[in-house]
Amino acid sequence: MKQRKKRTVSSEQLSESALNECLDFVIFDWGEGFCTSPRFLNLSEDERLQSENIAGFFTDMMFSYLGRVPQEWDADAMRECCVHLFPEKMSEGPEFFRCVVPVLSAFFAYLDEHHLQKNAAVMAREIKTLHERIMERSSNPDNWGMSKRFVMAARSDGIDVMDSKAVQKYIEAYNQKVLREGPASSMFYNAPHDSVIGPKGKKTTRKR
Repeated sequence: MKQRKKRTVSSEQLSESALNECLDFVIFDWGEGFCTSPRFLNLSEDERLQSENIAGFFTDMMFSYLGRVPQEWDADAMRECCVHLFPEKMSEGPEFFRCVVPVLSAFFAYLDEHHLQKNAAVMAREIKTLHERIMERSSNPDNWGMSKRFVMAARSDGIDVMDSKAVQKYIEAYNQKVLREGPASSMFYNAPHDSVIGPKGKKTTRKR
């Protein structure tokens, strides 16, 4: 009888699987109840439309950069995520960032009311103090990582970032411009490096 080869699973695959479990848990186990609750219904139309995206991105960044599954969320990690990671990485305009605090404060309040997350009450209170910082940091390009700078510049120049051919042409034209005008003309000149995932999902900053 031939011996069956053992299947190996990479750490990246394990992390992706764990992240998907976190997303499913938040969007379905917690999210479905939230979306029928008075907390959700009291949000504005724009806030309701953005709510799934905000909850999903929050879950992703809390897990991928701070190593926190939903049951382990706390106010310190939430602050780091919303004040630093969101403005650095989310390639969105003010209409998105205006919704972050209302949506998450309502979501955390719902979790607290139903005793679903032990730190939800503290997070619901804390996030209400962060709106101005989130708006200021998200609108300041000095706080944007390299990936966000590129996406925001391309959109500003009328490029559909979902069109791979258009993006490739934009990159080629941009590279030619930098070659002609020198490094100081680069959108990445003196840009902060993006946060990256370190061991055990902890956020680190890539060195220059």
